Order: sequence, then C-alpha cells, then structure tokens
Amino acid sequence: MRLRLHLLLLGCLSGLLAYAQTPHLTGDVYISLKDGLIRADVMVSRLPATTHYTLRLNSGFNVQAFRDSADVTAYTAEKTYDGDNAYESFQYWFPSQDRKSRFLPRQLRVRYVGAFPVHRDSLKRNLRGDWKGNIAFNGKTVRAAEQATWYPVLYDTLQDRLYQNVTFDLTIHCPEAKAIYVNGCPPQYGQTARFRSDIPLPLLLFAGDFDFKKEQSTYLVNTSLSNTQAAVLDSWLTRIKTYYAQQLQKPYGTDITLLASTPTSRRNDWLFVTYPTIASVSPTGFLNTMVDEQKRALTDSANLSFIAHELGHYYFGSVLAPNATLRWAFLEGMTEYLSLQAIRELVGTAAYERQLKQYVGASKGLSPFVALKDVRRPDEVTETYRYQYVPLLLTAMERQLGRDQLWKWLRTILNSQNALTDYAFFRNTLLESGVAAKDVDALEQTYLTTGQALPNLLAQFKSKATQYYYWGFSREVRKPGDTRKPSAFYTSIKTIPLDEAELSKQAQRYFAHVKSNCDPANEMCTSDFNSYETADEAKQAQQRWLKRYGETYTLTARDY
Repeated sequence: MRLRLHLLLLGCLSGLLAYAQTPHLTGDVYISLKDGLIRADVMVSRLPATTHYTLRLNSGFNVQAFRDSADVTAYTAEKTYDGDNAYESFQYWFPSQDRKSRFLPRQLRVRYVGAFPVHRDSLKRNLRGDWKGNIAFNGKTVRAAEQATWYPVLYDTLQDRLYQNVTFDLTIHCPEAKAIYVNGCPPQYGQTARFRSDIPLPLLLFAGDFDFKKEQSTYLVNTSLSNTQAAVLDSWLTRIKTYYAQQLQKPYGTDITLLASTPTSRRNDWLFVTYPTIASVSPTGFLNTMVDEQKRALTDSANLSFIAHELGHYYFGSVLAPNATLRWAFLEGMTEYLSLQAIRELVGTAAYERQLKQYVGASKGLSPFVALKDVRRPDEVTETYRYQYVPLLLTAMERQLGRDQLWKWLRTILNSQNALTDYAFFRNTLLESGVAAKDVDALEQTYLTTGQALPNLLAQFKSKATQYYYWGFSREVRKPGDTRKPSAFYTSIKTIPLDEAELSKQAQRYFAHVKSNCDPANEMCTSDFNSYETADEAKQAQQRWLKRYGETYTLTARDY
C-alpha cells in the first residue's frame, strides 16, 4: 500500500458567485477503517434565518456538543427520531428560553463520533442491507453519501427544503487509506487530504484502499475498467451530457466521476447519483459488464438508460431540488423522462418503444392509484409510480402538446427559483411555458384527476398485439472467492394469448421452479421473467442476454 503523510491542499469547483443562502461546512473528519469509527469536529456557517427547522445527523453518531463559533458557549439541544421522514438520522433543534419556539444561530460548531459495523467477511454479510443512506465500511473502504447525513444537514420544515448541498473546506484524516475522495473534487492519494468547493454540492465521502485515474472528461474512482472500456463509457457520458445541455439550454455542470464500490451485503446491486458522482455498488463489477472490449461498444444498449437516468439528476436533483408532495415525481419521474428522450435520440426508436412497453406493463399494476393532481403525500408516489408511470404520463402529454413544448416546459421548471414542487407548481409552469389554459384543463380532465386517469393513459399506449411471448433467465449469485464458472439457465420462448392474469400465473410458475431448482451450493439465484408482444422482440432480447452472459456463465437451456 502506498501512503503519503503530507497534507495535500486542492481546491475544486471554485466559482466567483457567493452562495449566501447555502450552508458552509469547514473542519476535520477522522476515520478508522479498521474499527469503523468516524469522528468529526466541524463548523457550519451561513445558516439561514429560520425558527422552523431541524438539523439532521446520522443516528449512529453521538454528539459531544453543539457550541458557538468561538467555542465558548454550549447550546442546549433536543432531538427526536422520525423514521418516516428521516430514516437514517436523528433530528436536533435548539429550544428558546421559554421552550415555546426554536432559535438557530447563523453558525455553530459541532463535535460528534460514531462507530459502525465493518463487514470484512463477504461470506458473513446479510443478503440485503446496503443502501445509499448507509455508512458502509467493507474492510477496505468507507462510503458515506449525503443521504447518510454523515455531516449536519439543515431541514427547513416550513419550506420543506433540505440543505444537503453545501460549500465546504474539509480535511479528511484516514491513517489506513491509500486514497481519499470527496464529491466534486479530484480524488487524492494520501492519508490526509483537504477538499474545498465554492459551489454547493451534496457530500459523498469515499476513502480507503483504491486507485483512480482521469479519462477525457470523466474521473474513474476504484474502477477496474480497461482503457478501452473507460474510453467507451466516457464517450457515451459526453454524448448524453451534450444532448441534455442542448435540449434544456443549460450547460451541464462539470466532469462526472464514475465510482465503483462493493456492498456491505451479498445481493444489493445498484447505481446511485450524488452529483457529480455516479456510483455503482455492485458485488460483481457492474461497470465492467457494460462494455464489450473487443468491439469497443456497449454490451447492451439497454444499460445506457441507467447511465442516462443518473446523468439526468444533475438537472432534476441539483439545478432543481424537488420537495413537497410531488418530490418523487419531479426527482425521479422527470429524470426518467429525460433518460427516455436520450435513448430515443442516441440509441434509436426500437429501444425507445421497448422502454415505453415496460412502463405500460408496470403501470397496469398500480393499485391503489392516485392521479397526480390528487397526490397529498410524497409516499403516494410509489417506486412504480415515479419510475414507470410518470415518464409514461409525460409521454402522453408530449403527444398532446408536442415534443418542443415539453422541452420548453422542462426548461421553465428548471429556471424556477426556490419552488415548492407540488401540483400547483406543475400546473403553473405548464401555463408559464406557453400551454393554453384550455389545454391544461383538458390534460387535467383526461390524465391528471383520479377517476379514469389511469385507463385513459393506458388507452393511449394500447397494444395491437394478440399474443405474449415470454421466457425466463436465472443465474447463480457468485460468491466472492469462488473460482468455478457459475451456471445460468434460460427457457425457450413460449407464447400465450394477450392476458395479464395468465401471464402473471406463468411468471409465478417460473419463479417457483427457480426457487426449487437453484444450485443449493450457491444458496441463491437471481431470476428474470421477460415478456414481449412480438416473437422478433422476444428472440432479439434473448440473444442479447445470452451474449451478455455467455462468456462468464455456463449457459443451459431448460424448461419447466
């Protein structure tokens, strides 16, 4: 392990603008990879003038004291836990002398320490239990994103505004580290490193035993991508960013970082974004599977939708920070719509149509259903609702209003300042973008008010097909350290009349078969049940899957 003991000073993303309404974080953070310890002594300044707030800090931390900036006076603090709204954190506040209200100093100092599990032995990890809000020690690295509230995060309860984005000047101390990375700054080799940004960013911390390098416009942190794979991914990232910037008439912020991490569980495998970082948390190295090195191309263009979605979060996540009742519709639904447009433009209409069919299939299962106008709580916008239904809804609106008008509306949304992203904002920005009131009324009556909204939407995408073509694919979950080639099996393509209930029965039969036939030596299989409306789509999709897994798995045809 290469260690450097000297202090590195590196500024990043510096700008000329002053962010008076953005908290500024300074201080020191000390980390022990061996013991899973984090200790911090930080100053939070430029806090807004509000008495309606809480300060969020991960529930694994014990606070020594909240003190004034001169470190003379200790503030009396109270705390509560609200798992529905802040699952990972305690919420602190400072009561006034009469305890009838709250006060918030413009700056304060806080010292805290916490111990977290270190999951060194991959065989002893839980099957599930890693997520973006986890402070994840895996024995080699620590990963902590803004959702983990590893730094104090102010929440304005009156405006429903979360101040996750901060400017900062932080020094990270990690004696066992080879390298350290803080989101938005170039990674640094060494045991101690200082990171600064004058532009507000959400904070992702990654430290430990890893290497990094810079592609043309992409930082690669802890990846094992070859030069060819890195160049292909960098090229696609650049194309997508350029497309978004052109359509939204707003430059893409800065260079992207691709970060690879392993989970502290055995089965969690996902991507998340903390702009400008796209993080892959994968036990099998997902980023490497995306590029065919021999052909210098993506192994499956369908994977591009994941990357396009995460890139879109610069606009719906950083430029606009969604909140209020339609937080998830704006944050994930509109980002998924951006991704869909990128797929249509850069991959082609066939991939675009496949994506729409996936949205339709998922949206059919929404029950109970609440139309957008009638959403009263953020949790009513479920995962299927935000990722599948909302982009389908926006596509129907696009067909009625025109594609150019939808882009104009999205630009209007992104140019709004300090907005509450509720239904009133949804409607008003449509009007501000030039949609006539009568057309907005028609949209409300057809798609946006509970009643026939969902059937009306699905009718716009009704298939002319009369058959379902389906097949299954299952593969072993690879155990770390297992050198044998894992197995996978797939079924032939079968067909039934276009009947949702019957298709559901066939899926249940398949998953029951997999459960009883998975290799017990490997304990677990991951399975997919894929359905299509034409034989050609099913055949082409199966060929793509077999090609993707053919080199790394022993494939066997099997029916049930």
